[in-house]
Amino acid sequence: MSKLAQIERIVFLQTVDLFSYCRAQEVLRIASITREEHFDRGDTIYEINQSANELFCVVRGTVALRDDNGEGAVVGPLHTFGVTEILSGRLRSATATATAETLVLALDQEDFFDLLANNIDIVKALFRHLFQESASATK
Repeated sequence: MSKLAQIERIVFLQTVDLFSYCRAQEVLRIASITREEHFDRGDTIYEINQSANELFCVVRGTVALRDDNGEGAVVGPLHTFGVTEILSGRLRSATATATAETLVLALDQEDFFDLLANNIDIVKALFRHLFQESASATK
């Protein structure tokens, strides 16, 4: 898989579910702390009960998230995973496995929290997204 140019990262992140309420300036800051990770089909991204050190945005491919009972979801492009554990400080609640050749943008927990600590507008945008997601789930 080819490497994304910085402008491609910014354009992509503007359409990611988690950052849907962020303005261009905020997305630029987020893009600056991301790094690309490539996974082949069948690669484990993380295991259940591991420490949560990163959250991920799927650029291309798909990722299966499965708990101990084999239940879970599949996430694809423009979606994030690993967010809940980062924000809650809990261990991973599922195993994440690439189900196709997959490209993700990873955000390190420490870098993400440093960014949030210094930018209230990103915090507000994330709360708006999480509130909307929660409201949709209860309907």
